[in-house]
Amino acid sequence: MFTSQAVKALPDLSFDVAHAVDWQAGLLRTIHRHLDITTVATEPTSGLFAIGTASGRIYLYGSPGVECELRLDPPGLRIKFLQFAASAFKLLAIDEQNRLHVFDLANEGRPKLQRITGFGRPVNALVTSPSHTHAFVALANGEIKTYDLLCLRISQYSIPNLWKMREEMSLANSLSETPLDMVIDTLIHPRDLNLLFVAYEGGVALLDLKEQKPVRKFVLTLPPGAPGGSGYHAKDILHPRHLQVTTLAVHPSGHLVAVGYVDGTIGFWSLEDEDKPLMLRTIDSPGGEDLSAVDTAKLESLIAAANQQPPEPPREPIFKLAWSGFPNSSDPRGGDTALTVLGGITLDSPPCVTTLLLPPLQPPAPPTPTSPKGQPTMPFLYPETRAAICASLSVKNVHTYGAAGTVQDFLLFPRSSPHFSGTYDPSAILIVSETDAPDARVCEAFEFPPPAFLEFSRPPASSTDTPRSPVPQGDEPEPDDALANELEMTLQSMSMSDDPSPVRLPPFLWNVGGEYIVKLDKHAYDSLVMDKLAPIEGEVAFPVKGGLAWIEDSEGLAKYTKQQPHRVLISYLRDLSIHFLDLSSQLLNGTSPEAPMATSYPSPIPRLTIELAPILIDPSLGLAGNTDFDPRLAKQRIEAVHFAPESLECVTVLRSGAVVLHRLDVPADAASFGPQSLPDEELVSLSHLRARKGLRYSPAFAIKPSSTRGPVTSCALSDMGFLAVAYASGLLLIIDMRGPRVLLRSTSRPHGGSSFLHRHSESEPIQQLTWACCNLAADPEVQMRLLCTADSGQITIYTLRYGAQSTWSIDAHPGASEGAAHPISGGSFVLDAKKGYPLRADRKGLTSVLQPGHTADSSSQCVWVSAGAKGVRCTLNVNGERVARTEWGSKVGTVVQVEVVGHIDSYALVAYTSLGLGLIYSLPHLEQITTLELHPIGLSFSDPPKTDDSGDYIVHTNFPVPPGSSTRLISSTELHTLFTTRRTGLFFPPFVNLAYGRGAVPAQPQPVSLGPASMMGSVLGYLGSLSITSAGDQIDTLLAGPDRPIPQPLSKPARPAGRSTETAASTTAAGMSAGVGDLYNRLGSAIAERGEMLGDLQQSLDSLGQESKNMVAQAKRLATQQTAKGWFGF
Repeated sequence: MFTSQAVKALPDLSFDVAHAVDWQAGLLRTIHRHLDITTVATEPTSGLFAIGTASGRIYLYGSPGVECELRLDPPGLRIKFLQFAASAFKLLAIDEQNRLHVFDLANEGRPKLQRITGFGRPVNALVTSPSHTHAFVALANGEIKTYDLLCLRISQYSIPNLWKMREEMSLANSLSETPLDMVIDTLIHPRDLNLLFVAYEGGVALLDLKEQKPVRKFVLTLPPGAPGGSGYHAKDILHPRHLQVTTLAVHPSGHLVAVGYVDGTIGFWSLEDEDKPLMLRTIDSPGGEDLSAVDTAKLESLIAAANQQPPEPPREPIFKLAWSGFPNSSDPRGGDTALTVLGGITLDSPPCVTTLLLPPLQPPAPPTPTSPKGQPTMPFLYPETRAAICASLSVKNVHTYGAAGTVQDFLLFPRSSPHFSGTYDPSAILIVSETDAPDARVCEAFEFPPPAFLEFSRPPASSTDTPRSPVPQGDEPEPDDALANELEMTLQSMSMSDDPSPVRLPPFLWNVGGEYIVKLDKHAYDSLVMDKLAPIEGEVAFPVKGGLAWIEDSEGLAKYTKQQPHRVLISYLRDLSIHFLDLSSQLLNGTSPEAPMATSYPSPIPRLTIELAPILIDPSLGLAGNTDFDPRLAKQRIEAVHFAPESLECVTVLRSGAVVLHRLDVPADAASFGPQSLPDEELVSLSHLRARKGLRYSPAFAIKPSSTRGPVTSCALSDMGFLAVAYASGLLLIIDMRGPRVLLRSTSRPHGGSSFLHRHSESEPIQQLTWACCNLAADPEVQMRLLCTADSGQITIYTLRYGAQSTWSIDAHPGASEGAAHPISGGSFVLDAKKGYPLRADRKGLTSVLQPGHTADSSSQCVWVSAGAKGVRCTLNVNGERVARTEWGSKVGTVVQVEVVGHIDSYALVAYTSLGLGLIYSLPHLEQITTLELHPIGLSFSDPPKTDDSGDYIVHTNFPVPPGSSTRLISSTELHTLFTTRRTGLFFPPFVNLAYGRGAVPAQPQPVSLGPASMMGSVLGYLGSLSITSAGDQIDTLLAGPDRPIPQPLSKPARPAGRSTETAASTTAAGMSAGVGDLYNRLGSAIAERGEMLGDLQQSLDSLGQESKNMVAQAKRLATQQTAKGWFGF
């Protein structure tokens, strides 16, 4: 083949990147999306938030930039429990091998693993108190161990299985064939550290730690005829039934306990009465219904008509309870409370978490008790007091927090106090639920309590209150003013919602379905990040704020970030929303504790959020497709997002086939008061719809879906106001977005040029669309062109011309060319033949189009690069002479993505393959420069890397799903670059000081009387063994013993503000010392764990021998069970 002089004269566009040493690929940062969450925890005094995962990793988050990843050893062990120890500022974790890991959060730089301790048996519960430095560890065998968080060892104080001892001496187990002595949960009394609630399967015990004996037991046995949670249609309703305990929560006053049961009921007990519950109810029980009582008349009527009424649907067990108090009353017993319930719903109900608003617990003073002089009065619940307490359990309001799937857990975020089991005065609730991918978890968060609860809790206005008047007193308001005021109040009441506002989730909790990276110029970037932290109506911030972070920039790389372009990461989520993240290197500028990071990396831009759910759920718009009504839009998905980097317009392609355009900062007066009628039947106006106040993107118009057109195969958005959409049926729509109006509606490729090429294209859908402002070989004038590539490689070129009256038109006879067959998505580029920069349909391209008589000469030619499955080719002036062609080869795998990368004013073609290779070719002659090994595990063809033309790209790791599943969830996003020089050091994980800004732990709440404040007595004074002034150090002495050695802190203390950073040498030495210390700690932990396991083995053998001996005495025990009713101490 002969090469023309025009091709020979083309300059080398890859001169400065023509050597292998010019390319140095590397990983910059990994962005985690936590989909394997197993447990969550928060600590309000420091503002930290912790996540435990199934992969054995713990993630800590706080203020902007504060994030830590902690890995357990060996890796891959599932995290069962996470607890903050506020008093010692430590983090406790229990893994699936039932080992306790203790991390010191006060260590500067990153948390330090202090000790690993094994318990030899499954751990069922872990509880700490902010007032002392011990943790209670409940084992599956019913035993409770205590762990000293300062000495880092198991303390000598332990609690044996009291319920097993009780069952051996009572008839409580006669209603159950299996033992009910396994510990389910434990709670420390909110106002008396000496009291510990232990929930066994068979009931709840209240233990006195100092006296080492149980002082209360709460066992629920339904009498024959009581409905319980199973209702009157239960088969065993005429028999006594023993309900198994599943969870418990304590009222903030400490006088009531709510116990969840396996049948979906909640039993309310008073500490003054262990014989009978105050009330047994479900979450939807009417009024004061008590399901533990027998309604004889109703029972007889239902039994008589048993076959005429359907049975009640079964309920979920009560999985979790949280009882929250609020600072809403001057009474020391508190005001309204909120009981949050996970479970208890019928199996056919949508998944949710239920919150019940309960009245204040403020019973009147009971009658004066009489007792012999000098003897304490036994606790007794008078009928008047009992009735008042039951009245305080009547539900005032109910709210259900809906969830995306079956709810697995929830977490309340207290505003400031870690007391009351971390449930006091919460500001938000985080809900962790299942998704359609097995083992995946998604998160949703809402404000707490619901706004409707605040209206109920607000005291009523008295008649003496003077209403606010818009006019001075004594003056009669004018009729117009009165009407305006009434209208204002009406609009305000209409705008108020009883639904809780959503909490803005941080990126690590997003449920991402896809994303891509975009490079921006400074003007576009400044427009996007303008006022990015301004408030958004109906949305609150995520309540995490602890610590500070900085980057050790020993190489002085921060000054080079100014040379980097700005970038954003556009993510589209499963909830049909689009979010923008600032991915610019300029954010990594906090290089010392004195000048910490001011924002996280990447940094969310909340005001750019685009919400598509309100548009799709409106049936009048017809954008959801021909599907059944789906209020949760579970079948809808975002397939692709296209962004114009100059005009900043955003187009979304949906699974239904709808295409929606959003514009930035639409003036308020530009919105219409109703849907506008558009001349084209394919389009529907959305300009009458407004986004929430504070969001900057507003919908403009949409292309309606159609079953005859089929799904969208390609979409291209230009910065000049044009949109092209191709469909599987072969239809092509070209839309002028200024109308909007359809400029072209083509169902087949028109004939012209080579008839051989067009013979393949008439039935082929378009696979790739490319906008460019360039000339053609047959048309030297620079015009706006749309290149449409079919699967066979045949190209149809549409030319748009600017005419009179500022209108655009499309030439009747499009051009044709031939490109690479089976085109790769995004593998079409039109470049300037002299300098190599892309000839896009942007501002610069518009300028060249509007210059009259601008013709192509030797200095304004273009080169078209077309990449396909087998190779790539370069063509002069799009449909002119072929410049070069090359094949990928069979040993590199499948090419999944191509990009023209510019670096130091030179350009090269980069092809990413399924084997994780990067093939670098020169332009325009396509000579291979080098091959980079980018990803040893390879790249996915279904999820190729997303690239920009500066050499940065992102690679996704998808959450594992069963074969054949269409569900796609991104578990992590890796930011890579092809040019690591002077860049990688800033992207290392930051150093953190988690103790920065940490507040003091509030004083331990003191006991309050059940009666009015004037009463001197309290049942807690009878139950509790310690005085009211008892403190956490007394409990520590009790649990650890008198000879407790307090070790000196070995961790590096938190650096105070204003202190200079240490040198790199001292930091390295400290790290080496910490490493040696960690080694000795781990060896010591292993030895201690071995000893504990041997001890447990001996204990098991002794227990087996004892059980054999007990079989001989079985008859005596049965006789003893007839009379013994008391409890044994220990």
